[in-house]
Amino acid sequence: MSTVVTSVGRHAPTILSFAALAGLFWWGHHTGWRLAKPAAEVPHTATEHWCPEHHVPEAACMLCKKDVGKAQVAQEPARHRSEGEEVRFAQVASVEALTKAGIRVEPVAIASIAPRVRVAGETIYPPTAVARLGCRADGVVREVLVAVGATVAPGAVVAVIDATEVGRAKSALMQALTSLELAQSNAARARVTAAAGVRSAAELQDVESRLRAAEVALFDAEQALRNLGLEVEARSLVKLDAAALAERLRRLGLPDAVQDRGSANLVPIIAQQGGIVTEVHAVAGEAVEANTPVVVVADASVLWLSLPVPPARAARIAAGQTVDFQPTGGEPATGTVTVVAQAADPQTRLVPVWATLANADRRLRVGLFGSATITTGAEVASAVVPAGAIQFDGVQAYIFVRRTDTIFRSLPVRILARDGDRVAVDRLADGDQVAVSGTGILFSATFPERMGAGCTDD
Repeated sequence: MSTVVTSVGRHAPTILSFAALAGLFWWGHHTGWRLAKPAAEVPHTATEHWCPEHHVPEAACMLCKKDVGKAQVAQEPARHRSEGEEVRFAQVASVEALTKAGIRVEPVAIASIAPRVRVAGETIYPPTAVARLGCRADGVVREVLVAVGATVAPGAVVAVIDATEVGRAKSALMQALTSLELAQSNAARARVTAAAGVRSAAELQDVESRLRAAEVALFDAEQALRNLGLEVEARSLVKLDAAALAERLRRLGLPDAVQDRGSANLVPIIAQQGGIVTEVHAVAGEAVEANTPVVVVADASVLWLSLPVPPARAARIAAGQTVDFQPTGGEPATGTVTVVAQAADPQTRLVPVWATLANADRRLRVGLFGSATITTGAEVASAVVPAGAIQFDGVQAYIFVRRTDTIFRSLPVRILARDGDRVAVDRLADGDQVAVSGTGILFSATFPERMGAGCTDD
């Protein structure tokens, strides 16, 4: 008995639920599924003349009453008529509904604006303005002759490196000069004796070939020094005696202020262009590897402005256009577009644009961020509306001009210029009342079949 009671108790909630449902079905069957009327029934007269499909008064519904729509089309001003153009209207229920939907109306003003593109920018060095100077051979820093912030002229020596390879190259040049001098003397005597019949033609040819080999060896030795950054004209050293030649090669390229201490291994690091020393990466006595930057010199008299631009806006930008740059917390600067890249950045998908900024007084610094305005065309005088007033169906732009308190004409317009949030369009006159916010609702009411086609320009 206890087992039965326990089982019934466990399934009691389920049994009670089915019993309640059975009772509900029985009651509904005997009452015809009719609920009791409310104590105070809402009169139907307030809504009986309301268009249930378009949610506007039925007598004024332009979609249901074709004659109402035709009458509204007939009232369109001549400047807003175009042959073959479909005239469409957006209609709202009331002025109160207009306000609740956030649709705000303002009069159009005529103004002159130039088309502009506004993007973020950063100042950088031009690609050819930064020189990272180092030695072409492994060595030890003998002396650094400049400090950060120093101004250097083209051809100035900024550091001296003690490199064993340089000493070997100078020695090879001295040997090549000695071998060439000997080969020239032998060739001169061989030509005389050959002319006298003492030497054979084969012997003369052998001597001449040794002379050519000596000339090649001298060229190689000269080129080896040039490859290390030392400018030398070997032919000018041929007539020097051994002591003068050694002195000339030991001091090759060194300024008078640098003491060689008898070493022939010294090689200067020379600034090929003028500028300001921005970095020093070594001190005297430090070992450095070949082609490792020791000193960095940058010419900041002209800076570049890096401007990543969305592709749709990049199509309006071209070299030569004016750029106004306002760095954060700094003074404004004006420059010119120099390069518009042909490929978008693979990571950001933005098109790199670069502009040049004159900076002769060095007041601009590299690495400054700010806002840049690129003027992409001449000023135009036309109706100017905020960007929020415009809707797009993917290609065509539309403005919604107010005709009555609750009716708006969807007017196709052409964008003449864009300057940030201000847009110049055609077909509007001074004082025309247009919707400047909530226009997405008017667009969906006018073109329900186009929803999803796109409602932004870029």
